[in-house]
Amino acid sequence: MPRSGLAPVYLAFRCLRFALMLRKAVYKLFSRLAAEEAESLERACRAPREAQLKRLNSILAAAKDTKFGREHGFAAIKTYKDFQAAMPIADYETFRPYVDRMTAGEKGILTRQDPFMFATTSGTTGSQKFIPVTQEYVVEYRRASRVSCFHLYRCFPKMAEGCSLAIASPSVQGRTPAGIPFGAISGALYQTEPEAIRDVLVSVPYEVLTIPDYETRYYCILRAALANPVTSIYTVNPSTIAVMARRLQKHGETLARDLFDGTLTAPGTVPKSIVDKMSHLIRIDRQGARILEKLVEADSCVPQRVWPNLQNVSCWTKAAASFYLNDFNDLFGSVPICDVTYGASEGRGTVFLSQNQQVLAIRSHFFEFIPEAEIHSPEPPVLLADELIEGETYYILFTTSGGLYRYNINDVVKVTGFHNLAPLLEFQYKGGATFSFTGEKITELQVTESMKLALEEQSFQARFFTVIPEFRPMPHYSLWLEPGAAERTLDAALQNKLARSFDRQLAMANTEYADKRRSMRLEAASVRILKPGSYEMLRQNLVAKGIADSQIKLSHLNPQDETREFLVGRLA
Repeated sequence: MPRSGLAPVYLAFRCLRFALMLRKAVYKLFSRLAAEEAESLERACRAPREAQLKRLNSILAAAKDTKFGREHGFAAIKTYKDFQAAMPIADYETFRPYVDRMTAGEKGILTRQDPFMFATTSGTTGSQKFIPVTQEYVVEYRRASRVSCFHLYRCFPKMAEGCSLAIASPSVQGRTPAGIPFGAISGALYQTEPEAIRDVLVSVPYEVLTIPDYETRYYCILRAALANPVTSIYTVNPSTIAVMARRLQKHGETLARDLFDGTLTAPGTVPKSIVDKMSHLIRIDRQGARILEKLVEADSCVPQRVWPNLQNVSCWTKAAASFYLNDFNDLFGSVPICDVTYGASEGRGTVFLSQNQQVLAIRSHFFEFIPEAEIHSPEPPVLLADELIEGETYYILFTTSGGLYRYNINDVVKVTGFHNLAPLLEFQYKGGATFSFTGEKITELQVTESMKLALEEQSFQARFFTVIPEFRPMPHYSLWLEPGAAERTLDAALQNKLARSFDRQLAMANTEYADKRRSMRLEAASVRILKPGSYEMLRQNLVAKGIADSQIKLSHLNPQDETREFLVGRLA
């Protein structure tokens, strides 16, 4: 028995040792259970067409007695060609009337099972999309998640020595007219994880993620994470990680004091119910407090030093998200940054095999592909997984048990190789005139309508405008406009008013943009003025390059590089 003066240290050591043993045991159990699904995926990758057609038959059989299934003759479908003939390629607007009936409480519309929630995401028309989430859909989704985690752990076995700092959005952000909750699918998956994983392998209680005030939420996330040996960080948005890292530096001194005193000094009010959920984490850690205090004094309060046993960071790394990785070297040093795999509320597209390999999730959903160059053809060729060509890019179509059939999600993916006979994919970008710094998926239509309303609100006219995504000093959208010929001078005060109007209208048009603005992942929109005559000079420039005058279509969002370069020289 240790001497009484050493009893607290001894007890802390025993607790840490027990926690380590428990985590390793849970990881071992998880690996054993996930290994069977991983082997099933391996077999499917050796015969992808057979596996995919099996998934299609299963999804259609489950949906044949739904209203949508009866209208499209799912019960009579025997072959893939039958499916193509019965079900045209669709976008969300095809399903919106059916989803509206589901949100009103009608049953058996798109899915056999009743949705227990709707996952939300931005729509191309400005209104939200509601994706039905059923238990069957979660099972589909988790097949890919389980195998991804299995391979991630095999790549980084020392993850078992700590827990994960996982950040998700709340699963309940509102309710439909029938009282069914809607929110983020990431939060739903987080919340429905098996209890052993939530309690042992995840550092932040789900309830903390529901704190409305962002400053308070990030503070509580960090306070909880500092009570654990974090060995991995997981969240889809790298911008979220950047925000968290800035808050770590901002609140480092207060966090150190909280660790020393065993307190929680958040910037805002934390509901008592959430404090109770955090009670086991709000404990005295004077050694950790001293370490954190020294890091603050040395201006080194960054994740790689705060959690020195960090094994990996998983987040989006492709497309516009790659911008944020420029800052990750300072935050994480040599810690590997892994792509979180391709997926969305509408479905899970790939499975993590290694840092540079993601295979199509052929045991989750049924997938079809249209060559990118053919997407606007009257009858574009549609290919299955085993017909793709390495190095080519494709639009991907989803058919899922969540009620989406031949759904064009408007995503472009590239085939980077093959695992056995199944394609390895990498997300490239959203199709069409869209842009997204951090998941907001702004569309040209949203920008155009927001600009019209902002100009009307300020009683101002513009000859031409386009919106430029600008990364510095912080990501934001810059509105470049040429005032109308008869307009008054757009002085600094009016510029600010117009920028605020545009920002407000865009937030109303796109709920994800509003969320990113509130969470400080995006700064407010700004305005820059183009010299008089810029629009006409640009048109003349394009005609001189051989573009027919009638064919000139200048984008109001993220124009082509040559257009942007021309406009830079025309800024007032």
